[in-house]
Amino acid sequence: MKKLTLLSMVITLSFLLACHEDTFNEDSEMVFDPPVELEYLDIIGAREGQSIRTFAPSVNTGMHIPYFEIVKLTDADGTVLGDEYLKDVSILNPEVEAMVEVDDYDEPVNEDVLYPVNYKEAGTITIADGNVFTHGDYYFDIKVITSPDDSENRQETVFERGFHLNVGPALAEDLMYVPLMQNLLFDGSKQTTVPFTKMGNKDVRFELGSDLDVFSIDSETGVITIKPGSSPEAKTYYPQVNVISNISEESISFQGEAFFGIVVSETPVALEPQTIQFFYPTLQAENTLYGYRKFVIDDGGLADSKIWVAGSPCNLVDDRPESASGAKSIMTNIVVGGQSLPHNSWVVINPQNLYTYSQGFDLSAIFWVKNQYVEYMEDGRTPTDLEVYVSADYTNSVENATWTQVNDILSCEINNSGNVFTGTPYPGDQQGDNPDGLKDPSQNADAKWVKCILDLESYKEEKSLTLAFKFASYFEGAISGATGRGGRYYISDVQFQATEIPQE
Repeated sequence: MKKLTLLSMVITLSFLLACHEDTFNEDSEMVFDPPVELEYLDIIGAREGQSIRTFAPSVNTGMHIPYFEIVKLTDADGTVLGDEYLKDVSILNPEVEAMVEVDDYDEPVNEDVLYPVNYKEAGTITIADGNVFTHGDYYFDIKVITSPDDSENRQETVFERGFHLNVGPALAEDLMYVPLMQNLLFDGSKQTTVPFTKMGNKDVRFELGSDLDVFSIDSETGVITIKPGSSPEAKTYYPQVNVISNISEESISFQGEAFFGIVVSETPVALEPQTIQFFYPTLQAENTLYGYRKFVIDDGGLADSKIWVAGSPCNLVDDRPESASGAKSIMTNIVVGGQSLPHNSWVVINPQNLYTYSQGFDLSAIFWVKNQYVEYMEDGRTPTDLEVYVSADYTNSVENATWTQVNDILSCEINNSGNVFTGTPYPGDQQGDNPDGLKDPSQNADAKWVKCILDLESYKEEKSLTLAFKFASYFEGAISGATGRGGRYYISDVQFQATEIPQE
């Protein structure tokens, strides 16, 4: 016979005691009155388009478990808002699961008993990132229900305007002058381009925060000119530009070499297009702080500490920025004790917002990879490969994301040879039987670094694009020697960069 464990009894008792003041009635005769006194803490000053999460509310339900439902959403004028808003809104309710039962307790229990978990979060309202809530006030009508599955004792109350949300204007997250370097002349005959911001409320004005004795800025357009009567030096300036919300008067400042520069001269100067390496992780350790996470699907007998281990970076990279001076490569070797077992794992690079650079730039992802000690199986096929993927919906789970493999469209170059070809090289030394027709002796990258470039033109509008690498195994059981060797794979110097499109 199934019985309750002592541990489960203690947990259940603790839960009952913790919740008796507002959830369960201790009296034998339960009173079923409608819920009253719902109270949420108002949220004031949330940002347009950004995720929002409330605290759990308080409500008097006569010590019954409350369940929540959003029945209506209105704006400050009382206009009812539809699914375009509500599709991003959810409200938490108590979750239930069966009690743990074992055979070491003398009294029989009801096997159908369920108990609530995560009750303290019930009523919490969450609004997803990227929602359509704009600047203004919103009111939620909330229905609170007790005993929802008991037709005789079910009670409910709709609290009109039970929760108040105030959304403030989104501040500028980006500001772009294209080109990034521009030339102004002493005589004031030239002016900069009009800057644009793609993230944030557009009801803004512009001010200069530096070099006020040299430049003037149009408060409406952001165009910068030489200030009449000034005496600028012939040099490069990096002015600070402040973007001020006309709604809230909040200000965001932009300045620096990666933002915008002005070359002041007496005669016109030709300026080369600029390249921004806007993400260059060091891969020093498995942490999003260093640019990646790993997910192990099949360990193949490897200890976790042996999967994607940091080591020396690619020795062929000559444009590594100072911010990535501590860069490492990462490597997994699946030969253990002279044999290989099927191993599958992922390296997922931090998602990147490409939308900021979608105007006036060519975008690309660049990385270096290497395979070593891969030996073919009896039929001539490779037992492993390093597969490369991208996703626009990755959210911390490789299983739940939609991935597109891109190996076949990468531009690749082996050991800086100057020979650029399309598609990653077949692993191994390209020798022997070629049952799939994929081996190419001219693309032997065995134990050599391969530079790969992914053109991101078709992904420029994505606000969260994820690049990932998968160590993939194509064999079963154990292999070694004549039956194949899984080998090792390296990843180094992953980077995302934006290169200016030359202006005509």
